[in-house]
Amino acid sequence: MTFSGPTLRPYSRNSPEAAARIVALALIANGRVEAAEVAVLDALQAAERLGLTRARWHGVINDLCADLLGPARCGDEGRIPGDVLNRMLDEVDDQETRRLVLRLCSAVIQADRQIDDGESIVLLAAIERWGLHPDDHGLLEPLLYGADFEVRPRGRAPCEVRLPRLR
Repeated sequence: MTFSGPTLRPYSRNSPEAAARIVALALIANGRVEAAEVAVLDALQAAERLGLTRARWHGVINDLCADLLGPARCGDEGRIPGDVLNRMLDEVDDQETRRLVLRLCSAVIQADRQIDDGESIVLLAAIERWGLHPDDHGLLEPLLYGADFEVRPRGRAPCEVRLPRLR
């Protein structure tokens, strides 16, 4: 018997639950929920901005965990196949909702100052699937390229270049 991935409960296209599920996936993608991540989402009023009550937000998280775990499977490392992740992402096609989801995912991923592989995969999949809105480049550059990433104009030499002494 082959495993095709978890069966996720369906949500209506562009529903608050569909958008919240992607943020919830970013929240749990590293295998744990950090207090700093929850605090950031609370401070940003994520549930309310997504159009959910706090109780429904927690319900979406619980439902996602239940769907991902499904019937216990021996040897499954909790990976989400790309087609399942793409189906989740495809449930949100409204540009404003996508931008909100990207911002919330970015905030939760940066909250503990550590970007784990699972978190990166969720964010990069969303960017690839949805395309990146130009206004969001600055927000996401530290996640994509590192916190010390610096853009320099092409063709300009650094202010100081030290050349080796010729004898």
